Amino acid sequence: MVGKEEIVISEAEAALYDRQIRLWGLEAQKRLRGSRVLLAGLTGLGAEIAKNLTLSGIKSLTLLDHRVARKGSANFLIPEASIGKNAAEASCERVQRLNPMVQILVDTDDISTKSDEFFGEFDVVCATSIPTEEIYRINAACRKHNVPFYVGDTFGFVGFFFVDLIEHEYAEDVSVPVASIDDASPSKKPKAELTETKTIKKTVDYVSYQAAFESDLSHIPKRNWRRIKEHVIMMKALMIFRSQMKRDPEVSSRDSDLSKLYEIRDHILHEMKIDSQVVANASFNVTFGEMSPSAAVLGGVLAQEIIKAVSHKDVPIRNFFFFNGATDCSGLVEAIGF
Repeated sequence: MVGKEEIVISEAEAALYDRQIRLWGLEAQKRLRGSRVLLAGLTGLGAEIAKNLTLSGIKSLTLLDHRVARKGSANFLIPEASIGKNAAEASCERVQRLNPMVQILVDTDDISTKSDEFFGEFDVVCATSIPTEEIYRINAACRKHNVPFYVGDTFGFVGFFFVDLIEHEYAEDVSVPVASIDDASPSKKPKAELTETKTIKKTVDYVSYQAAFESDLSHIPKRNWRRIKEHVIMMKALMIFRSQMKRDPEVSSRDSDLSKLYEIRDHILHEMKIDSQVVANASFNVTFGEMSPSAAVLGGVLAQEIIKAVSHKDVPIRNFFFFNGATDCSGLVEAIGF
């Protein structure tokens, strides 16, 4: 992680971020103002993350992507005229317009060519649309340099993200009793309790993406497992598909891609000794393309988690967030790998 310098909030910044400062305090805003974030992958999800982080008032955001902008992407930052150009370069102008006080940088290299030391230049690394093996490598490099790491993806209506804060300290405001007042009324109501808000510091440990992805899931409580099993197995199947096929499921090869996903799912279930009916074939019908609503939901939550981690305010997610916009449209959080 890069060294910290003394952060001063200017009058213009104080005016711009007034509501945020009222919400989470001046010190938290200063931490945001001093943070350098790397965002790899300018997908629809990447665009939502870029928007939310830029508006929050971080110091700098580096947009990294070697791929070209294409039709069908949910990245709303890319103008129609820029289709075919580099996705990071095409997104830069609209990101900068969101907040001129944030430094927006562009890197058009392939993330796979970046050294481990490169990731140590940032305060936060967030990646989308990269294969599992590359996630393992980047996460390990971030842990080496004590840099918080996030990775997320959407597949059609389905999405997830993972958080590794290594060892994270945060402040939580809690209400604690301080006294009680006797109620002398004839109704003899119970004593009223007085409380005050205190800020409690807590520390939480995390595991790497590899440890979580490859972990034995049998230790998860049965109640939790019933709630998240379809999400976990679909995530594994989709990420394995990407590694094996070097791409995501595509509408143009829908039938063959669905067959491949079923095959991968069956293998996962066999290895886990789970009934094959846990994830129905129809569940994968909604995993094609980029869907703006899914990207918006997941990008909003993921960006908020980065803000919480950087500001050291409130309880962070530990460590997976799952979303399926085709079913219950609600997010699920689960600690996996602990």
